[in-house]
Amino acid sequence: MHNKCRHILPSGYKCDAAALKGKVFCYHHTTSRRPANKHIVETGMLLLPSVEDASGVTLAINQILRQFGKGHIDRLDAGTFSHGLQIAASLVPKMSRDQRPGDTVRELFEDPIRGTIGPEKKGCDQEDCVDC
Repeated sequence: MHNKCRHILPSGYKCDAAALKGKVFCYHHTTSRRPANKHIVETGMLLLPSVEDASGVTLAINQILRQFGKGHIDRLDAGTFSHGLQIAASLVPKMSRDQRPGDTVRELFEDPIRGTIGPEKKGCDQEDCVDC
């Protein structure tokens, strides 16, 4: 038995991968998590949401358009971001086969270090579990 990754995708689904031993996230989300949807005016940094699913790409596009409309980013930067998001959109599936409408996260936990994470969930390795 192993823990499941607690990362929540922008679409509201939880990552279904196995968490690293002693960690709450899978390998990918341990290395890729960062703050999302924050425009830091002091530094000029624009931190976009994860674009690992179609909802994340949509959120990022909305954020780019909003920041461009407010004058926080110029036309060249907005175009560069948009081009990158166009590439990302062509690479992500619309909805994964293993994500069903009932699989969305219904409970959130705020961790002071990791930010917003999903509930803990256990999974089985088929070779170790008689119920699978």
